[in-house]
Amino acid sequence: MTNKVLAGPILRRTTKNRVCVWLATSEPMQLQLTITDCTKNILGTGAMDTRYPQGIQLGKHLFVHLLQARPKGTSGYPFDTLMYYSIDQVSNGNKETVPLFSAEELQKITYGTHTCPSFFIPSALKNLLHGSCRKPHGMSSSADALILGHARMQATCDDLDRRPALLFLAGDQIYADDVALSLHARLKEVATQLTGQDENMPRIGSPRNILLHGRKQVLRSRKSGFSSGKSENHLFSFGEYAAMYLYAFGNLSAWEPVWDWSNLKKIGFAPGEEEHAQEAYTQQHDHLYAFHNTLPDIRRLLANIPTYMLFDDHDVTDDWNITHSWYDTVRQSALGRRIVSNALAACWAFQSWGNDPDNFHKDMIWSIQQRLTDTENDPAVAERYDLYTWKHRGWGFSVPTFPPVIAVDSRTQRQYDDYNLPARLQDRYALDWLRVEWAKLLTDNDIPADTWPLFVTAAPVLGFKPIEAIQNYSLRVTKKLFQFFAKKYLFFIPWFKGPVDRKLVNIMDIESWTANKKGYKAFFDTLQNRMKLAGCVFLSGDVHYNFSTQGEFFCDREQFTCLQFTSSALKNMPSHRSERLLRKMGTTIRKGKCGVIFALGKRKRWTMSSTLMCPQQTSASVHPDCNIGLLQFVDGRPSKYTVLKEGDKLTYELKNHTSVKISEKS
Repeated sequence: MTNKVLAGPILRRTTKNRVCVWLATSEPMQLQLTITDCTKNILGTGAMDTRYPQGIQLGKHLFVHLLQARPKGTSGYPFDTLMYYSIDQVSNGNKETVPLFSAEELQKITYGTHTCPSFFIPSALKNLLHGSCRKPHGMSSSADALILGHARMQATCDDLDRRPALLFLAGDQIYADDVALSLHARLKEVATQLTGQDENMPRIGSPRNILLHGRKQVLRSRKSGFSSGKSENHLFSFGEYAAMYLYAFGNLSAWEPVWDWSNLKKIGFAPGEEEHAQEAYTQQHDHLYAFHNTLPDIRRLLANIPTYMLFDDHDVTDDWNITHSWYDTVRQSALGRRIVSNALAACWAFQSWGNDPDNFHKDMIWSIQQRLTDTENDPAVAERYDLYTWKHRGWGFSVPTFPPVIAVDSRTQRQYDDYNLPARLQDRYALDWLRVEWAKLLTDNDIPADTWPLFVTAAPVLGFKPIEAIQNYSLRVTKKLFQFFAKKYLFFIPWFKGPVDRKLVNIMDIESWTANKKGYKAFFDTLQNRMKLAGCVFLSGDVHYNFSTQGEFFCDREQFTCLQFTSSALKNMPSHRSERLLRKMGTTIRKGKCGVIFALGKRKRWTMSSTLMCPQQTSASVHPDCNIGLLQFVDGRPSKYTVLKEGDKLTYELKNHTSVKISEKS
């Protein structure tokens, strides 16, 4: 590897008291981060944790760094002021420093006339970007909607009133289960270069030996418990996950996918898969090529805007933790368990660590490093690695902006009320964590009582009800049918109902917040009655279409109002059939009276109603084009929401928006 910087720099957690910059290198380096103002006065400096001065080694040629610069003065970094950062390599006994990037390299990661990457810390949020679901070969109307964030940054880099202050990536930064054939061929090679060894996976040995398009067969034959329908080139080893992140972050143009079909044929395909592989190659090639060409500008964007990342299922595997039965089956499979561990270790290193370094203690970091540099394949080391990755509960985080932001982990903290049916997306400990984070924000910052915090969630909390109703209704009908048969044929239910429920949940991807009414009510009860919020805003993705909604939650005659902004996907449009259906629903749903989610109990009655918003440009309420969301604020409240699309935009004026009542019953 000739390029020492494998990925980055990426600007991560940025607050008045700390600036974090992440990057990955191919060799150990002692690095120093320096924050300056426009007159080159030094405002703060920092480096890696003293335990890992040269980076945390995760492979023979993979070292990750999270440089943290604290301010020099007690007053912290200034608000609403353009600042810059530079990275130097320290050598010769900490006496000499040399710039890590040359002037020519800096031109590739800066905007306008600036000679270093720039950023600012807003006293109050005015503009932020958010999006999710970025599949390199995903079907799209554009190359990658993140490029529209780059265009926005390019046009506003010197205007702090219009420049986006934050970027939230709310899930599926990579698609580990659905990897393009051409890209997978390259990642297999790069993974071994990064780690310096072939990772020995339970029951299969080195995944490098599995031929192209053959991993779905392996996952089934080894009873991994995985349920992804497009897992022909699933990532297995940590090195493969790491290589995927490094590619997606945009640094290494030398890591080009294997574009030519004849070269792919030379590598070889799994038995009986060549025809399927050629069909996949034809479908994926142009979409992947368009994505590849945007990577340098994506790298530039990530270097200049504080970026926060929340994982979702595809960062690990499709349907991750969708039901209790899925969790148990994978946890009990040696191969399935290790793949998830590798994915979570990669999530820590490439995503979550930079959101808030304080969420990850030294024992977890040591356990990951120890496993990934273990050449003896020690079972005790592997067991510790699995336990720390699977059982860690610190994936959520908060950001002390105004209004404040809380990012909600709805994947690893679920509560399963039934073995095969949809889970509560937050268990009671996760709901308590929300209260703790809110208490920390209140006591550490001057937050007015009527503040509406922002909650970043992978799936929309206020979903598009017609689609969620179809999912929930299907489950209810299935339950009624089995209850009917149970009365006539008692032998029919015990062995058959569970697999049918599980199959239906997986196929229809039924894991919305509303799919488990008890969990849904408990979540809103926490926001309204425990946290005493005046209201809130949800920023979400996941669903591969965008829409905006206003909701009202009523409990004990008290009303809680919230707004939902959903931006999805950055690059992964729904299929042509689903796209046509969504466009039709988006234009016709306004004509019908839709519904209210409700629940009745002996002591409490609660309802949730929602109202779809329509943008100024069209009467359609749902839009399946690839997009990125731009949310604008005035005095801490959302004032305007713009959905940026290729060559177009949708604008929601939030004070006088056009809306339509949704009304489906459940």
